[in-house]
Amino acid sequence: MSSKLQLPLKYLQEAKGNNVLVKLKDGGEFIGELDFSDATMNVILKNCTEVKERTEEPKAKYGTILIRGSQILFISLDYKKY
Repeated sequence: MSSKLQLPLKYLQEAKGNNVLVKLKDGGEFIGELDFSDATMNVILKNCTEVKERTEEPKAKYGTILIRGSQILFISLDYKKY
């Protein structure tokens, strides 16, 4: 695997412990602390909040959730809440 392909995964690994915004292909948005990520970009978020699209108003609060990498549109690293 070339270094360019590894770079996004490296950034994701380095963001562990930081707040991130995960946008899903279906439009869902989740903000939480990145606890784990793997080579297929599955992520585990702690202290997670599902927020409304664009307004970021809280919809639901979760403890720890797993988001499957195949459902992720993008991840914003080091995201600042509100």
